[in-house]
Amino acid sequence: MSIGIYDSGLGGLSVWRELRSKIRAPLVYFGDTAHLPYGDKSPEQLREYFRASLAFLESRGCQFIVVACNTTSSVVLPKIKHLLRLPVVGMIEGAVEAVCSAGGRRIGVLATQATAASGVYQNALGDALPGSEVLVQGAPELVPLVEAGEISGPKARTALEKYMEPLLAQGIDSLLLGCTHYSFLAEPIAQLLGGEVRLIDPAPAVAGQVQAAWPGAEVSGAETEFWVSAEPEKFKATAELILGEVLPPVYLKMPGEEGS
Repeated sequence: MSIGIYDSGLGGLSVWRELRSKIRAPLVYFGDTAHLPYGDKSPEQLREYFRASLAFLESRGCQFIVVACNTTSSVVLPKIKHLLRLPVVGMIEGAVEAVCSAGGRRIGVLATQATAASGVYQNALGDALPGSEVLVQGAPELVPLVEAGEISGPKARTALEKYMEPLLAQGIDSLLLGCTHYSFLAEPIAQLLGGEVRLIDPAPAVAGQVQAAWPGAEVSGAETEFWVSAEPEKFKATAELILGEVLPPVYLKMPGEEGS
């Protein structure tokens, strides 16, 4: 039994990194790089991308799916999760768990435009933490920066300042990374926060939820299959840069394969 991990591109590697340390089971990672970024896509487009990607992961033998994409978790899963045949874990529940554990009351959220517009974090955190205030900031420039491997330096800092200053000006006490790509910007984000605001990365909590729900036995020496829908060489090179490690080969899902 394999676990499938799905994202628009590199961001889901932040969840994969946590998951592989908790579950020694075969993993299949699929990055839908042909269609990124997801943050500016319509709900209809996002549903179609998810349907095709889910079919592909099933064709690779996956029997459990981790949607390591906040945009899909926000816009698509709430409407179709009850219709899915396979067990699926998204990002929202783990993010809420992480925020509740941190104990914030005035919570800033950096997110893609689609996630921000969905209202999912305002609703979920408002229900989980009555009396809290949730301030969500769309940050469309951040995913392209991570996909280009620009996770530090002046370009990243300038973009982060633009999106974080409105949140900091409103006196947030916690900042939730509402997109898995943003985990790879944690260092410059923490520098801008200056230690006065808690930085919350939901990836560990999501991996913990998958561990609790995973029905399979442990498999010694399990490895990961990496697949993308475009530019596998670029994905591999940038992934190795931001992870600081060497990955196995990354394969291209060809048009006409299952799920395309």
